[in-house]
Amino acid sequence: MLHQFRNPLTALRTFGKLLVRRLRPEDANSEVASGIVRESDRLQELLKQFDAAIDLGRADVLPDAPAQLPGQAQPALPPSLLTGTPLKLESHEIVAVLDPLLMSAEAIAQDRQLTLRVDLPLRVPPIVADLKALREVLNNLLDNALKYTPTGGTISVRAGLQYTTQHGRKQGVAIADTGPGIPTADRSHLFERHYRGVQAAGEIPGTGLGLAIARDLIQQMQGEIQIFSPAQDSGLIDLLPPSDAPGTVFIVWLPEQHWVNSIA
Repeated sequence: MLHQFRNPLTALRTFGKLLVRRLRPEDANSEVASGIVRESDRLQELLKQFDAAIDLGRADVLPDAPAQLPGQAQPALPPSLLTGTPLKLESHEIVAVLDPLLMSAEAIAQDRQLTLRVDLPLRVPPIVADLKALREVLNNLLDNALKYTPTGGTISVRAGLQYTTQHGRKQGVAIADTGPGIPTADRSHLFERHYRGVQAAGEIPGTGLGLAIARDLIQQMQGEIQIFSPAQDSGLIDLLPPSDAPGTVFIVWLPEQHWVNSIA
């Protein structure tokens, strides 16, 4: 829960700074003001979940985690603690899911002198996902891109990617950056809880939980997550501007509603 506080709290602070710069007593900036309301509501929801988790811990309801053997996969994080409720897979328009997140990301990018490029097709088949879980995943990936991209860099978001497997077609959302990239030695450990690799020696704070949360939630939504670093390995040549930095691309894949219905 503490990890999840960072994203809305950062956005809330940035919106506040923008208001100080932009607003005069007689002016009204409805877009920024609505952003503050939205992020405040989200923070309040997380606070309630945190209180509930503490109460569960005090009552000794949560069992101790079993010992993990070398090479053994980590158990999935409980969805009820990650999103506040059990996951509910429903049909969603990916552009509608992204819109409020990108408003916050744009404000943070401006404050940090970064460029945010967005490519959202007008018509994209709906995907099947849990709304809270998907927003948490995309928030974590956007936060990482904004956090690790140096001043003057670029973050790109593209929806509408597709690929078909024997189990059906999936929609993809790519989040890319012109940051320092991820060393080869770190890539196989990226989704381990509390693992930060070379970033642990840097000045940027973090818990090493964001990607573990993202992968667990995506898997529970019958999707997958890919990582490419350097960014050019993704094959999405025009996703980012030319850069001397290696960069990183994350792609989140989720099943299309059409294929889920046809399989059922």
